[in-house]
Amino acid sequence: MSGTFERSPALEALGIDHGFGLRGSDRAAPGRVHRARQVHGRELRRAPLESPGVEADALWTDAPGEAVCVATADCVPILLVDSRRRAVAALHAGWRGTAACIAAHAVARLGDELGADPADFVAALGPHIGVCCYEVDEPVREAMGDPRSFRAAGRSGHYMLDLFDCNRRQLLFAGLPPANVHRVGGCTACDPGRYVSYRRRDAGRMLHYVRMPST
Repeated sequence: MSGTFERSPALEALGIDHGFGLRGSDRAAPGRVHRARQVHGRELRRAPLESPGVEADALWTDAPGEAVCVATADCVPILLVDSRRRAVAALHAGWRGTAACIAAHAVARLGDELGADPADFVAALGPHIGVCCYEVDEPVREAMGDPRSFRAAGRSGHYMLDLFDCNRRQLLFAGLPPANVHRVGGCTACDPGRYVSYRRRDAGRMLHYVRMPST
């Protein structure tokens, strides 16, 4: 299974079991994981979930040994860990979730739930479509609001969107120190051998999980 997932050195240093999935990871779930029905929003729900089919794009848990996960095929998977080992979370941030500030919202909610300082959180952002390949149109640019994460594209009315930069800015705004925000993996659209990409019309998704320590 080690070849099916990429790891974050920063989360490994905290002793956190986690993985950013590669192609085929949707068939290699690491034991029991909690997963919601993703709807490109910013809803954060606590696992274990009260019923199957709950809609949410972010899950968190403080239950020892429990894991939460999200699935992506170009969107940004974000694994968020309280370095004091009080909770872990998995976020699914496409452009809609990013426009809804899912990353900053999750940090604020978890801070309220745990009484935690945002500076205690460590975030790892996994493989997703890069600014090299993610061309969007004017309505997306307007929905995002902040123009700093866009570059010029080769045709009028289109832009290259940097989802990593957008979500990194949100996490820093929410109170994470720059040293606590990490990137793992490459562009999903550029590397068909490793990653699944919706833009390449690939079937399937990649699974990304993080597990709360047992002790």
